[in-house]
Amino acid sequence: MREYQHKYIIHTLLYSPITIVILFLVIILLLRSVVDLNNKRINAAKLRDEAVLKQESTEKDLTRAEGRLSAIQTDRGFEEYVRTTYPVAKRGEGVVVVYEQEGSPVVPVREHMTLWEKLLIFIRTLIK
Repeated sequence: MREYQHKYIIHTLLYSPITIVILFLVIILLLRSVVDLNNKRINAAKLRDEAVLKQESTEKDLTRAEGRLSAIQTDRGFEEYVRTTYPVAKRGEGVVVVYEQEGSPVVPVREHMTLWEKLLIFIRTLIK
């Protein structure tokens, strides 16, 4: 008889509405944490993929820079680098500037200036 009463008490406790509600809340909390962990996993995978792409592009840039460095270490490569980077010319060389736009603000230079233009240039140099 005691066994039956004991089983009855356990049965009533397990199947009571309060216990069912508590177990339901625990299950909901566990599911919520599982969903949060899944979202974190997805975000971590995205970040890993972005890091791999960035690493690959950085490695390509490094190999390109090493190639430039090896080219610059030669005399010819150094001269080419300086000429493309800075507006320089050797002695005896002339520099030609080409403007692509037709409406550029460049005015053609005249060989002979008028007397007034020479006088204005002279006055401007005196004022400065």
